[in-house]
Amino acid sequence: MGFYSECEPVYRVCYGVFLENEQELVLSNDSPCNMSGSAKFFPSCVQAKLVGRSAGERLWIPTTVDLAAFGVRESVLIQAMPLANFPQDIEAEPGALIEFSVDSDSVRVGQVFEVDDRQVNVELDHPLIGNNLRFDVEVLAVIEGCT
Repeated sequence: MGFYSECEPVYRVCYGVFLENEQELVLSNDSPCNMSGSAKFFPSCVQAKLVGRSAGERLWIPTTVDLAAFGVRESVLIQAMPLANFPQDIEAEPGALIEFSVDSDSVRVGQVFEVDDRQVNVELDHPLIGNNLRFDVEVLAVIEGCT
C-alpha cells in the first residue's frame, strides 16, 4: 500500500518493527511498500528520518516512549465492560486484544489491562503506546516527484 503527494519523492521500502527486547512485531520483506515523506504510515519521528534518503540505504531508527511514536495514553480511552458481556472466545486476561465495531465501516482494537470478578477494563489507545521500539528500514528505490 502506498500513500503519497504528487510532487514529492516516493520511497519503496521494506521495514521491520521490533520491541526493545528484539521481539519482531512486523517484517515486510515479502511486501515492500511505497510511501512519501508526508504519508502517515510510520510515526512522524520515523517518517522524518526517511526523507532525503537514497536507494540502498538502511536505517535503524530507535523510538523511545518520550518521542510518543504512537501518541500518549489517554485515560478517556479506557472502557469498562461487564465480564458477562466479554466475548467467550477471548480469554479475559491482561494483554489480550479485542476488536470493537465502531461503526459499519471501521473496527477499533482494544487491549485488556485489568480484570476482576465483575468487569474487564479495556484500553483503546494504540497497543504500542508506552513501548520503546526500533524501526529497521531499507530504501529499495526512490522515485522523484515534480521537479
